[in-house]
Amino acid sequence: MTEAKRIVIHVPTLRGGGAERVCVLIANELARRGHDVSLLVWDGSGPNAQHVSSPVKIVDLGFRAHGEKFGKIATIRAFLRALPVWRRLEPDIVFSALEFANVLTALALTLTARKAAFFPSFHAAGSLKADSLGSRLAPLLSRIVSRRSTTAIAVSQGIASDLRSRGFAEEKITVIGNPIPAMPAIPTDDALWRDRLSLMGHGPVIITLGRLVEVKDHRTLIAAFARLAPERQARLVIFGDGPLSSELEKHAAELGVQDKILFAGYVGNPAACYAIADLFVLSSRSEGFGNVLVEAMSAGVPVVSTDAPHGPREILADGRYGALVPVGDAGALAAAIEKTLEHPIETALLRSRANDFGEQAIGDRYEALFKRR
Repeated sequence: MTEAKRIVIHVPTLRGGGAERVCVLIANELARRGHDVSLLVWDGSGPNAQHVSSPVKIVDLGFRAHGEKFGKIATIRAFLRALPVWRRLEPDIVFSALEFANVLTALALTLTARKAAFFPSFHAAGSLKADSLGSRLAPLLSRIVSRRSTTAIAVSQGIASDLRSRGFAEEKITVIGNPIPAMPAIPTDDALWRDRLSLMGHGPVIITLGRLVEVKDHRTLIAAFARLAPERQARLVIFGDGPLSSELEKHAAELGVQDKILFAGYVGNPAACYAIADLFVLSSRSEGFGNVLVEAMSAGVPVVSTDAPHGPREILADGRYGALVPVGDAGALAAAIEKTLEHPIETALLRSRANDFGEQAIGDRYEALFKRR
């Protein structure tokens, strides 16, 4: 048994993002194993807060994000307010997530002379290159994090390759996929979207989950769905909300499939979504990992995915556990959907693969890092 450690996990907020969810799951799992775990956050509000288990201590600095950002002045103030907190917590082990949080954690540990082992995690490739300023600062910021880190955690091999290109040494990178929790109990009460779905016929149900944003490329999924054989009577349910909602509904109408597509909005219990699915489709242009693929397989739902950088190919083991198609290719996506509906992969095989990313399995990988100093 690993000796109990004082662990601090820093993520700026507990809002609804995937990286934030991963931090909460890791915190819960390490606390379950007997470690003293604190979640250091600037903004402790948000849906992920309700998933933090009671042994985990939330240290909330009391700043509130505006949208998804804090602003420059608030960021500086939060960083300065956190410095005495780092001294007080005296961690043995530090994890952090999100690019700018990794940088600020490295600086804080340096300024407070903390000798803690530091494991920054990276969930999206090249995220510092999104604008010209980030592009200019990326090499410097990467060096700051690389020099202070014990080992950098990449959630996929593709992101590990990205880190190497940014100057991280091979021996300071490890690849650990995201933990996926067991699916919660399915609610017994019928949601409104289920009533709407029942009015759309009785054909196979294809679903996807994700924000309605460009990178998820729902347009290609809708175009692929429009190409399916009409006699199949398939229905498509798109779970999620976002700025492209109206545009995507218009696109469905232009293709004449609006009566067979249900825009169900955000649903807080994903188990309810997978429970009605015959097939899950991920149409993204890029991914850091692809949690929803593992969730679907854990629920026994066959999957089809674009071969988006970086996670899907690794999760699906080059197509063994689900079809991979080129990004943006509606024809190839439609063909893969048809084939998978006709010949789905066995449920037991899907669930076995999903278990590789269970909380206990990923917790073992994280705990093994403690031996690195």
